[in-house]
Amino acid sequence: MMKKEYQVTLLCTNGKYRPVSTIIRYEQEDNTDKTKEETVRHELQFRGIQKICAQRRWDKIDLICGGYTKVKVRAYDKAKIDKENKERYERIKEEKYASGEWKRPKGK
Repeated sequence: MMKKEYQVTLLCTNGKYRPVSTIIRYEQEDNTDKTKEETVRHELQFRGIQKICAQRRWDKIDLICGGYTKVKVRAYDKAKIDKENKERYERIKEEKYASGEWKRPKGK
């Protein structure tokens, strides 16, 4: 059994509202076949929707009225995301320094 984290995101189809997401921890077996993968995905979606509704005090009608009809599930790796964000920030910072929009701090 492997414990993994997944990010479940609800998306608004009409683009009026912001996406809403939560993190779900799930113990997964090492050997998974295609049909087992689909059932795990559906279970993650269901648990994610339940958790978001509990956190925001919404019911299913609120989700439908808000237009949250798309669900996205992805593996969540905090270290990888932090690394990508740091690299992106460094790239943006260097672009700002090169364009003259920002000035480099003295002593560096």
